[in-house]
Amino acid sequence: YLFWTEWGQTPCIGKAHLDGSEKVVLVSLGIAWPNGISIDYEENKLYWCDARTDKIERIDLESGGNREIVLSGSNVDMFSVAVFGAYIYWSDR
Repeated sequence: YLFWTEWGQTPCIGKAHLDGSEKVVLVSLGIAWPNGISIDYEENKLYWCDARTDKIERIDLESGGNREIVLSGSNVDMFSVAVFGAYIYWSDR
């Protein structure tokens, strides 16, 4: 799969096969500036950070369900996120 984030009029997080087929929007509500995404294959989760809402969130990788806020801050401009084992790393623009 190819995963992406999109800003603009209709921000979203989506996935598709590498040939572009079977495009699916996983998240389209409650996001504004989704930046970095990271996949945790061990836990089967997709993480993203949002520079507008100042949150790191995650969903189930396959279904897009079970959305959870992992971290919520203020006065940060989250730009990228990485997950490795039990650790989450993020950068502030």
